[in-house]
Amino acid sequence: MANLIFGEPSLFSINISTDDRFASVSIFCASEEIGDSSEYVLLSTFISLIKNKIDNYDYSLSNELFNLEKNDVFSYVVDGFEKAESWRESQRLESILITLNLAPCFDGETFILLSTDEYDRIIWKTFNSEIISEAFLPAGYVLKQFDLLFNNFSN
Repeated sequence: MANLIFGEPSLFSINISTDDRFASVSIFCASEEIGDSSEYVLLSTFISLIKNKIDNYDYSLSNELFNLEKNDVFSYVVDGFEKAESWRESQRLESILITLNLAPCFDGETFILLSTDEYDRIIWKTFNSEIISEAFLPAGYVLKQFDLLFNNFSN
């Protein structure tokens, strides 16, 4: 089984253990693991779903929310998605709520990406915690790690 790390776990990384068809996936945010690495997902499905999210990322929404407090961002995105009155609004919120509808290993985990020209801001909450955490990273850092992931698994 190949073990791959895209990024630096102390900042942000995507960690994958794969046997070419199936993968165990987790994300590290400031050294805190998000995701259940004991769960496996079909690798091609995971790559397709995460690529679709990144390709449809809503930079304008990110800019709108960037200066809000982390708890306000979390509530706006998570509660807003649950109460969205239109498909368009739910899709807009889902574009920055990266772990939503992604894979069973991320069920109950929340990872929000706010990427701007100044820096990336990540906000997360693990399934078993009430604590909402955040970190600020260099601009484009998170999306670069996803690009490296996609390039590694491109056909």
